[in-house]
Amino acid sequence: MAGPHYNSAMQIHGFPCTVIFAALVGTACGAFGQNITAPVDIAFSEGLDVSINGGTPIHFGIDTGLAWDFILTSEQARQLGLPVVGQHAIHTSDRQTVPGSNTDMIRAKTLTVGGHTFTDCAGLASPNFHHIDLGITLFRDELLTLDFPRNRLQITDGQLPPPNSRDILPYTTQPEASFRVLQVSPTVTIQLAGLTVPALLDTGAHTAPGDVIVPTGIAANLPLGPKVGTVTIGDALGRQFPSYLAQLNGDLTLGDVVVHHPMVLVSDWLGFIDLAHVSNRLVLTIDQRNHRLRVTMPDTAPSPAQ
Repeated sequence: MAGPHYNSAMQIHGFPCTVIFAALVGTACGAFGQNITAPVDIAFSEGLDVSINGGTPIHFGIDTGLAWDFILTSEQARQLGLPVVGQHAIHTSDRQTVPGSNTDMIRAKTLTVGGHTFTDCAGLASPNFHHIDLGITLFRDELLTLDFPRNRLQITDGQLPPPNSRDILPYTTQPEASFRVLQVSPTVTIQLAGLTVPALLDTGAHTAPGDVIVPTGIAANLPLGPKVGTVTIGDALGRQFPSYLAQLNGDLTLGDVVVHHPMVLVSDWLGFIDLAHVSNRLVLTIDQRNHRLRVTMPDTAPSPAQ
């Protein structure tokens, strides 16, 4: 059964940017090949070359907050001859569904990235997508490493060691959630100025202006500095969510990773905490089979969002 996707346009001090979320529950891609080691040097701003059904490579982004194997525009899906296998309804967030919305569910026989081929891949196609991404379910049987500071991606076989509360951390999913991105994408435990809270690991929001997105109800319990900027987030139904940026008077802690005075985007656009721009500082390895996450922050990592 297919799940929801989310398309949100944000305008920050007059400059537009876009964040897209999606989700899927059902059969994900299979993979063939043993002892996989396929490091690929990539620049996230330029995209990753991906071949669909053996065709000419297309530039894709990668989004751990996207629970389809991949998403395309409707025109790209038509040009590739990908069959439509069903429809699914658009969600504007974890709480809102767009009445009567339909988005094409598509499938690809093969999808090749970094020299590794996945088979029978499930995707979405819509004329409303502003960019195209690979989602987390594509890598469900492999170790996926996203090294944002060095612009490096790696796909390997194997598993992470057991959690140690330092650099190897457990994560959870919410199989019962109606917003299906929460069913498959990692939710980790973080601390914000000493307050322990769950947060979605959402690398697709790494271009957002805040290191972390926090609902107003939780933000009220945080020691935030004065507002340093305002953000208007509009959902697919045209609803507006006035939001603002403020610096945390404290640390964001994830295992051994500590970010001093992160920038917080306070917004009720989502009903949960979302790790956003902070991803640019992290090296992440995701083991979906065992629900484990390795997270480190190199000394050369960029500064928090300003």
